[in-house]
Amino acid sequence: MRNSKLCKVFTAIALTVTMMMLMTANAFAATTYLVQDGAFKNAGFINAGETKEGTIEGPGNWTQLNLGDAAVDVPYLHVIVKATGDTAAAQIAVSDLFTFNLADLNVVLTEEYQDVVLPVQDKGIMMLSWVNFMGLDGGSSVYTIKDVFLSDDAASTISAEVTATAEEAAPVDEAAPKTGDAATTTLIAVLAMIVCAGGFVAAKKYKKAF
Repeated sequence: MRNSKLCKVFTAIALTVTMMMLMTANAFAATTYLVQDGAFKNAGFINAGETKEGTIEGPGNWTQLNLGDAAVDVPYLHVIVKATGDTAAAQIAVSDLFTFNLADLNVVLTEEYQDVVLPVQDKGIMMLSWVNFMGLDGGSSVYTIKDVFLSDDAASTISAEVTATAEEAAPVDEAAPKTGDAATTTLIAVLAMIVCAGGFVAAKKYKKAF
């Protein structure tokens, strides 16, 4: 009886781990980076602005990125961005189809990174060509863009982003997975599943022996 219960426990654990692994893989698969740490992941390029220390910087009145005509197959475009100066009129125009006033999204850019989530699919945007960061004073304001990615999740990912100052004050554990990096999580899940499966087989053999 005891061995039978043990087998059921191992089976339940194995099934749970498998389901968690599949759910995790699906969640991360829905995130597609177009720009990561200031570098393009597709055929995109900078039209107005420049790369600087793992970011893209450009004037507040006109910083323009080409996102390589990436297809919009998920609802949201995330932009990890910060800006200097008076940012009340900050805008992001996408593919010449819709201009997002960040104030309408209750977003006020500061000199700390924020995850600005744009509901591009809701605005009928099916392809990402030019993305313009504008609305600010070009002489005193600067946009700094770190990451740009598509996701089916509107939740902010800013907790995974750390500014250089914050890194110096409190170093981040290098083992912690970044947004879109499912390798560590998946590996742990696979190992756990293997251990559970091994335990299940061992328990069955033990039961047969007695």
